[in-house]
Amino acid sequence: EPNEFARIWREKLIEHKYDIETSLLFGSQSSVDGVQYTQGAVDFCLSYGNIFDGSGMGGAGTKSQDDFLDDMSQFLDPRHNNASATLFMVPTDVFNWLHKLSGYFMANLKQTSTGSTNTLAGRADFSIAGRKNVYGVDITQIFTPYGVMNVTRNVHLDGTQVKMLGVNMGMCKYRPLIGNGLNRDTAIYVGVQTLENSGVDRRVDLIQTEAGMEWQMPEAHAIWK
Repeated sequence: EPNEFARIWREKLIEHKYDIETSLLFGSQSSVDGVQYTQGAVDFCLSYGNIFDGSGMGGAGTKSQDDFLDDMSQFLDPRHNNASATLFMVPTDVFNWLHKLSGYFMANLKQTSTGSTNTLAGRADFSIAGRKNVYGVDITQIFTPYGVMNVTRNVHLDGTQVKMLGVNMGMCKYRPLIGNGLNRDTAIYVGVQTLENSGVDRRVDLIQTEAGMEWQMPEAHAIWK
């Protein structure tokens, strides 16, 4: 590395962002030794949201495309939810499984007869629509009868029991701790400890965030497990 100090800063900022996302996904609402912890997406969905059977998604099992579309028809009820506002986060194995389902285009082909001629008529009930980048996150778009799914691979979910997390982004808000003239959104404090103020030949900088998620309308969120 041409600049070791810059490399360390880059890695620590990445670690901090990773810790924030881990908390927003897996946090449990509680108070421990006077410290307040907010509720993450997984705990909120398990407590109040839609819960679907995810066995067979991404591995051995019997979850079929038809079964998955049945789940989607219940979750994406137009009376309270829509696909365009929902982000579907999946682990790596389910990400591959969805691509395999959408790739089985021949499974959606039907043969029709016109006189003595047989033709294949395609029905794109479940197929890859394309890719896009939103705020640096790669999104795969999948056509379904209930709208276009915005799917992203989330490595935080690898190795967990979560097969898919559907979060309606219009029904949640990132809330940093703000009040009494203080804003605890991400801030960097340089030189918290130095040789001059600690007597130890080192330098310690602080990257601090106090924030959580505000969740609304439980029926607009879902988990497959």
